[in-house]
Amino acid sequence: MLTFIFVVATFVAIYWFWIRPVLKSRPAFRELYEREESFFVALREKLKGIKQKLSSATVIAASAAVSGYDFFTPIVTGVDVSSLTSKVPSWAWPLVLISLTALFQFLRNLADKRRQVELADATAPGQRA
Repeated sequence: MLTFIFVVATFVAIYWFWIRPVLKSRPAFRELYEREESFFVALREKLKGIKQKLSSATVIAASAAVSGYDFFTPIVTGVDVSSLTSKVPSWAWPLVLISLTALFQFLRNLADKRRQVELADATAPGQRA
């Protein structure tokens, strides 16, 4: 599973940092990438203010699913199955926690920057009057 994740991450990185800029520079593909950028801008506007809440809900749901599987599967099936958490190497748990904390801090920083811009925009017209 970890190998699959690394392979997918490698392909995504190759596309994003090497193939995408080449395709983006071609006039035939420029229109497609301009639409792509406008799509992501529109998506960012739609998700403004709720990205951190959605991330938190996703993490909580995943935790509940794993914990529920580990707890309820032996009860429902009557078969003692190995828990999902034991399949993850012990060295990976600190990395998972650090990554989640970094993700939430990144989303918090985005929200703080947006709030500062909104405050600056709100006070700027008042100073001109």
